Amino acid sequence: MSKKQPDEDFSTFKDAIKGVKPLKNDRIDLYAHPQNTRPFKDKNQYDDATYHTHLSDEIESPEVSGEEFLFFAQTGLQFKTQKQLRQGKIIIDDHLDLHGFTITEARQTLLEFIQFAQKQQIRCIRLVHGKGYRASSNKPILKNKINSWLRQHPDILAFSSAQPKDGGTGAMYILIKSD
Repeated sequence: MSKKQPDEDFSTFKDAIKGVKPLKNDRIDLYAHPQNTRPFKDKNQYDDATYHTHLSDEIESPEVSGEEFLFFAQTGLQFKTQKQLRQGKIIIDDHLDLHGFTITEARQTLLEFIQFAQKQQIRCIRLVHGKGYRASSNKPILKNKINSWLRQHPDILAFSSAQPKDGGTGAMYILIKSD
């Protein structure tokens, strides 16, 4: 039995891997959220009179900046679930983008969307509110309103600012009570 020369081994190896492209990243993101979640479109499935009384502008939470991390959880929600929400490890079933909405439009759409999500048995949503860079004041108006509204809503179990890959402090994950 004859031994192959190192040059022969290398040329055989090169021939065997001809056309193979190297991997850019060999890590798998186990918690990757689907890019094409279906956006909220079916507005015929909600009852608009039900939830208008839940969200008041009279009850204010402390003002937050555009870069500030938000977190809220109802009493009794398991610590493990809270941690998974903060880390973005709960699968996002749907999303809503409120960029460019007025306060009135945002409140109405948010209420409709929460009710829609409950009827569709959606557990976790991503809400994009922005950081308020275009606001005339230095504080993000919509982010502060949403922070206050969600704390008042009886069907919100928890919310947390999103991970950077999902919008960072300009977005949030919202955990909704099942219907």
